[in-house]
Amino acid sequence: MEDEAAVLFAAAAQYLFLMGYAPVNPMKLPHVHDKTWHSYMKECIKALCDCEVCYMLKNWKESPGAIVEWELARKLGLTILYE
Repeated sequence: MEDEAAVLFAAAAQYLFLMGYAPVNPMKLPHVHDKTWHSYMKECIKALCDCEVCYMLKNWKESPGAIVEWELARKLGLTILYE
């Protein structure tokens, strides 16, 4: 599952780069912590707060973390793009 997610995130980052964006791939963040879901989310949310656009993969509604990120992006007024 993790390898599949890494491929999906890498493909999305490449697509966004080609579209002129500077993508932040959450799988590539320097996760120096205890590797719990909460710790990953704290790192991802910190990174999201520095973004202007949030890109949602087509299966985002199946991910509790993506739902949190979508809600935060919406409340922060970020542009949200969908695969």
